[in-house]
Amino acid sequence: MENKNETSGIDLSSPEFKNALNVISFTRNSLFLTGKAGTGKSTFLRYLCKTTKKKHVVLAPTGIAAINAGGMTIHSFFKLPFFPLVPDDSRFSSVTKLRSFLKYNKDHCKLIKSLELIVIDEISMVRADVIDFIDRVLRVYSGNQRDPFGGKQMLFVGDLFQLEPVVTRDERDILHRFWDTPFFFSARVFSQMPLVSIELTKVYRQTDRAFITVLDHIRTNTVTPTDLQLLNIRAQEGDDANRSDDDVPDGTVSLAITLAPRKETVDSINSHRLAELPGEMMTFEGEIKGDFPAANLPTPMSLDLKVGAQVIFVKNDKDKRWVNGTLGIISGIDVEGNYLYITTDEGMEYDVAREQWENVRYTYNEKEKKIEEEQLGVYIQFPVRLAWAITIHKSQGLTFDNVVIDLTGGVFTGGQTYVALSRCRSLEGLTLRRRIGLSDVIVNREVINFSRHFNDDKALKQALDSAVADIEYADAVSSFDNRDFDAFFTHFFKAIHARYDIEKPLAKRYMRRKLSVISGKDRQIDELKFKIGQLEKTLDTKQKQLDKYAVEYLRMGDECMEANAPKAALANYDKALNLNPVYVEAYVAKGKTLLAIRDFHGSLSALNKALTLAPINTDALLARAHANMEAGYVDAAFNDANRLLSFDKKSIDGHELMADILDFQDKEEEAELHREIARQLRKKKKRK
Repeated sequence: MENKNETSGIDLSSPEFKNALNVISFTRNSLFLTGKAGTGKSTFLRYLCKTTKKKHVVLAPTGIAAINAGGMTIHSFFKLPFFPLVPDDSRFSSVTKLRSFLKYNKDHCKLIKSLELIVIDEISMVRADVIDFIDRVLRVYSGNQRDPFGGKQMLFVGDLFQLEPVVTRDERDILHRFWDTPFFFSARVFSQMPLVSIELTKVYRQTDRAFITVLDHIRTNTVTPTDLQLLNIRAQEGDDANRSDDDVPDGTVSLAITLAPRKETVDSINSHRLAELPGEMMTFEGEIKGDFPAANLPTPMSLDLKVGAQVIFVKNDKDKRWVNGTLGIISGIDVEGNYLYITTDEGMEYDVAREQWENVRYTYNEKEKKIEEEQLGVYIQFPVRLAWAITIHKSQGLTFDNVVIDLTGGVFTGGQTYVALSRCRSLEGLTLRRRIGLSDVIVNREVINFSRHFNDDKALKQALDSAVADIEYADAVSSFDNRDFDAFFTHFFKAIHARYDIEKPLAKRYMRRKLSVISGKDRQIDELKFKIGQLEKTLDTKQKQLDKYAVEYLRMGDECMEANAPKAALANYDKALNLNPVYVEAYVAKGKTLLAIRDFHGSLSALNKALTLAPINTDALLARAHANMEAGYVDAAFNDANRLLSFDKKSIDGHELMADILDFQDKEEEAELHREIARQLRKKKKRK
C-alpha cells in the first residue's frame, strides 16, 4: 500500500527515498540525490528540512533557486568571488591568506563551525572548482583539516542531465588545467571520500509510459528514430501551435505556455501578446525594503499587465490556492491597484494581493545552540509575471499541462531539450514549434559515465552498515505507531541484535510509555470499526445507485454513436466514468469512439485503463489491437491479437485482425490460415 506523508506528499514507500533519509539521518556520509525530472527531489528536500534534527543550511547556485529552496546562494553564504577558484591562486593559497581574503566575522565563523549538514540544491549548475573551494573553507573554519568538508555532511541534490554549469570559453580553458570537467563530481575532494549516489527512479509528474520512455532516452542520449517520430507527431508549425479552448471541460481554462532557450525569444513573445490585447496597460511597481539584490527579484520591479494577460504565479500561496508554476489569466484589476483578479487554469478566480519575499542570511544563536535565519530585506510585489512564454532555464522544477516548445535558433547547452519536454505532464499536452532532431539532444559524455555509479548497492550498504541499529529502532517505532506489530517485532529484534539498548533507563521508560498506549486505544478501535462498518454499508448503497446511472450514460453514449455523434458519445462515457471510475465497459466504449475519430493516443489510454482493470477482457483486447494497428504499432497489435486468441480461440474478429496484421508483416501463409479459420467459424455460426 502506498504510504505518503500527508503534509509533504513524500512517498515513504519508495526504497530510494527511505535509503536517502537513512543516510542523512543516521550517518555522516555525504550523499548525491539525483533523479530524472518529476521524481520528487524537491519534495524530498522540503521534507528533510522540515524533519531533520541536524543543524543545517540550504544553498543553491542562483538567487531564484535559493529563494525557491528557502535558503541562500552559495556565493552569498561563503562570500565567494565569481571568477574560477583555482588551487594555486596566490590570494588564498594558505590558511592565513584564505581567512584574509574571505574576512568572515566572528558570528559567521561560529555558524560554519556549528553546522552538521550543508544542502546544495540544483547541483548540476555548480562547478567543480566551487566544490573544492567549499571543501577548503569548511576544513579551515571547522578546525578539521583532515576530513573532507571539515567533517560536515554534504547533501547534493539535482539532475546532472538537466542544466549544466554556465562556463565561458575562457573559464573552461582555465578550469581544464585542474579538473577533468566543470561538473561538480570532478572536484578533487571526491578522490578522498566516498560519495553515495542515490537516483530516484519513480516518475510522479508523468504517467504515460511511452512518454516517460522517450524522455528517459532523451535524458541519457539514447534517443531512437522511433522516439523522435513519436515526439514530432506533436510538431505544429505556425500560429496553429497556439492552443484554443476547444474540447476543454466546463469550468476550466486551456492555457499553454511557450518554453524557449533564449530570453530574447521569450521577451518578444510576451511583449507581442501583451500589445495585442485591447485595453489600457497598467504598471505595478515593486518595493524593496532593506537589502534585496536586484538580480534575485522573482518578478519584475515594473510589472506591466492588462486584463486578459496570461501570467504565472512565482510563489506558493499560504492558503494553498495556487502554487509556484500555476498559470492564470488576469480577469480584472482592482481600481485602487491593491488586488489582481486571476482565473487559474482550473477555472477558479482568486483575488491576489501583493506578497513579500525575504532575503535572509543564516546566523548561529549561541545561547540556544541553534541556527536561525536573519532577515536582511524584503521585496514586495504581486506574485506573478507575464507567462505566454518563459525561458527553459526558469521552467526548471515546474510542471504544466500544456506546453509549446519553441527551439527556434537551436539549443545551446546540455539538457535544455530534456528540461523543456519534461515540464509537460503528458504527450497530448505538448506542441512543438518545429521538429526535434538529434542535434537538439545534447548530453555530456562525462555525465553519462558518472551516472553508471548511481544506486550502487555496495556503496550504499557500506554507508548504512554503521547505522543499522539506529535505522531498525526508528523503523520499529514507526511500525508500532502505525499498529503494524508484525513489522514492529521484525525491526525490534533486528535492532537489539545489532545493538542491545533495551536495558538503558531511557529505553525502558520509552517502551513502557509506548506499551501503555495499546490498552487505552482498544475501546476506541472497536468503536471506529463499528462506525466504519456502518459507513461502508451506506457508501455501498450509494455506489450501487451511481452504478445504475453510469449504465444509463453508457447506453446514451452508444445511442449517440449510432447517430454518428462521437463528441456527445464521449461526453456520456466520461459521465459514466465519473460515476463509476472502474466501469470497464465505459472505458472500452470510449476507446472505440476515440479510435473512430482517429485519436489513437486517447484511444490507447482508455483501453489500457480497461485492461488494467480487467486484463482478460476480450472486447478491450480486440479494440486495443485495432488501435495499435491503426497507430502503426504493429508488434503491439500482434501481441494483443495473439493474447485475445489465447483466451478466445473462436473469435472471428480476432482471427480476421490477426490475418491483417500478418499480411502487413508479409506472412501471407499464416495470414491466410487465420482468414480461413474466420471463414469456417462464420459458416458454423450461420448454421447454428
